[in-house]
Amino acid sequence: MDFTDTYFPAWFGWITNVAALLLVLWTATSLKGDFRKKVAVLDQWLWSIFFLCIMWLMRASLVSGINMHLSGGMIMALMFGWRLGFLGMCLVIVITCFFNDALFINLGVAIILNALLPVSMSYFVFLLLEAKLPRHFFIYIYGSAFFGTWAVSIVTGLAIALCLFAFDAFEGSLLVNEFLPFHFMLGFSESFLTAGLITLFVVYRPAWVYSFRDQRYLDGK
Repeated sequence: MDFTDTYFPAWFGWITNVAALLLVLWTATSLKGDFRKKVAVLDQWLWSIFFLCIMWLMRASLVSGINMHLSGGMIMALMFGWRLGFLGMCLVIVITCFFNDALFINLGVAIILNALLPVSMSYFVFLLLEAKLPRHFFIYIYGSAFFGTWAVSIVTGLAIALCLFAFDAFEGSLLVNEFLPFHFMLGFSESFLTAGLITLFVVYRPAWVYSFRDQRYLDGK
C-alpha cells in the first residue's frame, strides 16, 4: 500500500523515520563481512529493484483512495537474503515515493510495513521450513515461494490495516470489507508470480538465488 496522505500523526512519522534510517544504516554496514559475495550479484539486485519499481507503479486504486500493488518481499528474500533483500525493498520504496506522490513523513512507516515486515517474515518462513520439513525442491517452491508468499501477504495486510485503524485513518468496516479482501486476493496472485519466477531462476540461473543450493535440494533426491 502507498501512504500518500496524512494517515498518521507527525510524531509517529518522525519516530518511524529515525528508526528506519538507523535500521538501514545498520544493515548496510553489516554487509562488510561478505562484501565480495554481494558485489557478484549487484547486477541482478539492481535489475530486481528496477522491475519491482515498475510492479509497484502498476497499482490499483480502490474507491476509498487506498492504492494497492504487489509486494515482492519474498522473492527479494529468497534471491538475495535478508540484508540485501531489505535494502532492495527500501530503495524501491524511496524511488516509488517520488512517482506516487507519497509523503516523506510516511517513509519510515512504509519501510517498516512494506520492507522490514515482509522481508523478515519471508526469510523466517524459509528458515522455518528448512528446519522443520525435508529439504526437497518441491517443498522449497510450493512451501517457501508459493504458500510462504501468500502467508506473508496476509500478515502484511493485517499489520497495515491494524496500523491504519489504530490511528483512525480509515474506518474498521472499510478496511475489513474493502482493503483486506482485495489485499488477500492480490497476495494469491503474487504467490503464483513468485513461485513461477523462482522456478525459472533455479532451473536456468541457480546462482542468482541466494537461498537455493543444488546439493541441498536436488542431490540424492
